Amino acid sequence: MPEAIGAGFSVLAVDDEPNIVSALRRTLRSRGFTVHTALGGAEGLKLLDVQPVDAIISDMRMPEMTGAQFLQAARLKMPDAVRVLLTGYADITSTIEAVNHGEIFRYLSKPWDDDVLLSVLYDGLERKRLARERDQLLALTREQNTQLQAHAEELEEKVRERTHDLQAANDAVSAANARITADFQGTVKMLSTILEKRPGLTDGCSRRVAEHVRNVGPRVGLCGDELQDAVYAALLEDLGKLTFPEPWLTTPLHALNSRDRDAFTQHPLHGDGYLMSLASLRGAGRVLRSLYERWDGKGMPAQLEGEAIPLGARVLRAASEYERLRSGSIETRRFSQEDACTWLRNGSGTRFDPKVSAALVALLNEDTSAVPTRALAVGALKPGMALARDLTAGIGVLLLSKDHLLDDAMIRRLDSFQRRVGQNLEVLVYRSTT
Repeated sequence: MPEAIGAGFSVLAVDDEPNIVSALRRTLRSRGFTVHTALGGAEGLKLLDVQPVDAIISDMRMPEMTGAQFLQAARLKMPDAVRVLLTGYADITSTIEAVNHGEIFRYLSKPWDDDVLLSVLYDGLERKRLARERDQLLALTREQNTQLQAHAEELEEKVRERTHDLQAANDAVSAANARITADFQGTVKMLSTILEKRPGLTDGCSRRVAEHVRNVGPRVGLCGDELQDAVYAALLEDLGKLTFPEPWLTTPLHALNSRDRDAFTQHPLHGDGYLMSLASLRGAGRVLRSLYERWDGKGMPAQLEGEAIPLGARVLRAASEYERLRSGSIETRRFSQEDACTWLRNGSGTRFDPKVSAALVALLNEDTSAVPTRALAVGALKPGMALARDLTAGIGVLLLSKDHLLDDAMIRRLDSFQRRVGQNLEVLVYRSTT
């Protein structure tokens, strides 16, 4: 049994004999108990009204109120206290009654043995000690859970803040990338427009070819970066013609002598060479390189056949020949749409990939009025409107690309531009369906 079994516990000792009370006080204090005393049951009950205790030791024989009566009343005031009765042999009947009614933990015969008394208290208070340890552990657990919950909430808040910051940064990067992409595409279109200023190159031809590529490509499985590369290749198809003499550009291809024609058809290789050093346009250069390959393998420069030809180049060849037939760049006459479509059908399986020529003819014969548009003066434009076609000035300058979303600042710049050049612009926009 531990030396300081009473540390942290208090005991009320009740006896009408002062020397008995003193003896109990000495014994209990020596083992660490906090001891309270009372000379009789009535005094003990008054003390319990103001002083909680863990154990009560009472003599059986006391005047006015027996120990059994006192402990029964004490149980009502302090139900969790360990109750021990000191009794003589002659009081056995009363003792049994006290055990039954007062719920006595133990009774000891007088005179008692100190070790036995201390052992009884130790046994009785062990449950309290365990309960206290349990309560302390529960309190510690609750405190730790509260701290963990607070820490978890703090972490969640930090995660939310970090997520918000990352989302904001990601949105900013996405917006910046979108602006860079739009600027890059606008630059490519601008370069295409500048190239077409040379005599013999038709204004807007390359942009129309690019539009056909953009619309036909997905129908034949061309998508993603490969589709974008083909569109860029269409816009920059004339890049390799930059150093050609003017007669080559103003004379239809089939009217050139064989030597000049062979030299002229090298322009895709020149264009590929110009674009090779630009990572963003290298794929477009590879598409452009295969522009004059044929489905039947009789093309140039590598005599590729069928699906060995990049799909983007197959789409570009069909779209380019259609538009250049219409502009008079290939034959000595300008083809009508019907004649140009017949050319595409007749070349299916020889010059052109059959599925590409069929898809392009089908596209050209579709009712383009299915997409509602309207032409507006700059003064009638509103923020949020989107361009239904490229906007060019009469002097041949590409101002804005198709699908550009207008805002207040851009509308003001367009108005300033038309005032500066003395020309009223007409802008084709998509008609709202709402």
